Amino acid sequence: MFYFSCTNKQKSPEMKAQKEALFAAESRVNEEEIIKKVSTSFYDWYLMRINSLTDTVPFDYIFVEGKNGKCKVNFEPYFTQLKKLGTISEKFMNREIKRAESCIKHMETVDWIEYDKSEAYEYEDYCPDCYYMYWVRSQEPYTGVEIVKTVKKENIWYSTLQFFNTYDGKTYRENNLTPVVKIENENGKWMITEITL
Repeated sequence: MFYFSCTNKQKSPEMKAQKEALFAAESRVNEEEIIKKVSTSFYDWYLMRINSLTDTVPFDYIFVEGKNGKCKVNFEPYFTQLKKLGTISEKFMNREIKRAESCIKHMETVDWIEYDKSEAYEYEDYCPDCYYMYWVRSQEPYTGVEIVKTVKKENIWYSTLQFFNTYDGKTYRENNLTPVVKIENENGKWMITEITL
């Protein structure tokens, strides 16, 4: 009577290394694809909003009537929209509040009735967003945005973007403003934590 024993064949160290390298390369490609989508997600949404003539979705903070008949800077409708994207971190939203700090303080001193009768640009010294669209640094929108370069430093991705306009079938790139999007992994998900202009 013969007995055969089944044994697992050991993979050679070379085969194991090749398999690990292939897995790492595939993971890197998948991660880069996710990063590309996350990188432009904010501006894809933002440009769609500011290019629409009928859209009423808030793309920045708004002014509402606050306590004691004064103005209040309200981020809630804007942040609700950002959360729906699923790519915007709480860190980003906290930076938005910090960015508007002087506007928030100033508007708390302005009577709602006074603001309601005035032109928004009258408050641009404290609230520059009243004069131009902050995230494009302009009063005019762009047609779109594209990625120029993406690099990973340690465990943080940085994507440099470039705006463009399309006229008569031709694309014109904006070279004066190239936002850098910082993307960090939060609880297993890649999220925009900062945009530097």
